[in-house]
Amino acid sequence: MSDMATQLRDPARAGTAAAAARLAAWAGVACPPAVAAVLLAAGWLSPSYDPVRTTISHLGQRGQPFALEVNLSIAALGLAYGAVAWALHRALGRPARAAAAALAVAGAALVGVAVVTRNPVHPIPHRAVALVLFLALAVAPLLVAAAARREARWRRHAALSLATVAASLAMLLVGAAGVVHGGLPAGAWERAYTAVNLAWLTVVAAGLARAT
Repeated sequence: MSDMATQLRDPARAGTAAAAARLAAWAGVACPPAVAAVLLAAGWLSPSYDPVRTTISHLGQRGQPFALEVNLSIAALGLAYGAVAWALHRALGRPARAAAAALAVAGAALVGVAVVTRNPVHPIPHRAVALVLFLALAVAPLLVAAAARREARWRRHAALSLATVAASLAMLLVGAAGVVHGGLPAGAWERAYTAVNLAWLTVVAAGLARAT
């Protein structure tokens, strides 16, 4: 049933759904900066932690002083991605189905890296989930751009999404080269990659919050 049909047949239900969509979108606005603040504080307060050379996953590793707070924050961010995925699909309908799915995969992967934490003895499970996350983060803006360009009011978001895709792909290439040749400042690279994609999510979520 379309949103218009729902409004005509059941106004109360439509109002509840619209309020839920706004709440989901605002979760995408509020959660990224809150999580960034938690991660910044955890890194600052963790002894001998080097944010340039060391990835965020180290902060959530068992035995780290703020592992619980870090992992709960990352999981909350994953849920926010899922909420934005639902709000996007509700706002743009069927054309946004693939984009919403990619956002949902990114959200599930964020929850995954919070649950399957870094283990120096058995690193492969965490790395596999992290790889899915990085790829989903790169694909989601591309699919959002494809859906958003169909409507005039979303075309600015489509342009922003394409710019995010270009930046993400460039950083993935830099990261791959750094892994092959060595010398990659893993912490700085991961933070830059994540920051670009979280900034994009925040802008898209803000647009959804205003539109619903």
